[in-house]
Amino acid sequence: MQIDSATANSALERAGLSRAAITDLEGRVPIEKHHLLFLALAEAEKPDIGFHMRTSASMRCNDFGPLGLTMKSAPTLRRSFERLDRFARLYNPYSVFGSWDKGAEFWWTNRRSAPDNDGARLSNEAALGTFVALWREANGPQFAPKRVQFTHPPVGARGPLEQHFRCPIVFGAEVDAIIMHQQDVDRPNLVGDQYIWRFLREHLEEILKATEPDRIDREVVVQVASALSDGVPRLESVASQLGVGSRTLQRRLAELGHSYQSLVDEARREVALKLVALGDHSLAEVAYLTGFAEQSSFTRAFKRWSGTTPKVYRRSDLESRALQP
Repeated sequence: MQIDSATANSALERAGLSRAAITDLEGRVPIEKHHLLFLALAEAEKPDIGFHMRTSASMRCNDFGPLGLTMKSAPTLRRSFERLDRFARLYNPYSVFGSWDKGAEFWWTNRRSAPDNDGARLSNEAALGTFVALWREANGPQFAPKRVQFTHPPVGARGPLEQHFRCPIVFGAEVDAIIMHQQDVDRPNLVGDQYIWRFLREHLEEILKATEPDRIDREVVVQVASALSDGVPRLESVASQLGVGSRTLQRRLAELGHSYQSLVDEARREVALKLVALGDHSLAEVAYLTGFAEQSSFTRAFKRWSGTTPKVYRRSDLESRALQP
């Protein structure tokens, strides 16, 4: 089913958007309106909601400027994942992406800070669908994940998702993720060129350096991370450190699609993943250093972040490093 022009115009009107706004490559649609648009379009297609997968399938690396070209020029998909978690924030500041080796599998995860409604869920499906479309352009049309999983329940029929991803779809999982075979991420990309790739990576790093200092959400994450060993700092304390009022900080974070608690969770995640991988601290010490009073609470949070337990994650990371030349 294709959405006709009248339906599209009606959906745009309901979301308070114009065609010019959604086609402006330099602009950014507020996340709330983005979700309202997805909800309006979904109502026109229920139960076989597929507009978001068709849109994802149409995406090309060129649509994402230096980020897309960096992915396409990487020697392999594995190399394209390097720093992609940070670079992706240039286009999607509402999600935190990450990649991990887990035994015979390679995981690309997405942690959202957006509200939990059907519009956000469809947007999340579209985000992962877009990554798969870009990886197929880079690595070949035969690329297919081992499985794709979402934390949310089904919004519509499975058919459109299975048709796009070409793999089993799991709902109600602990983390949103695309799970791939190791041999697929190590297969050479079609036009991989390490010299062009390195040049584009350096270019993206410069862009990040120019944009991230102004990102108050990252400043909050850094402030929280530095204080976690003494417990989770209060919002008022972090606001004072940043030289803004508490209400101002909350408002600015909301404009970026975040809450203070979601950034506390992100700070804990970043510190925990680093400390568990390094292996210099016991897991009980890592729990303490990330502000958890009980190791059981830390273990549950870590499994939500990474899809596995701290013990298994540490072992997998050590095994992966041991195999590297």
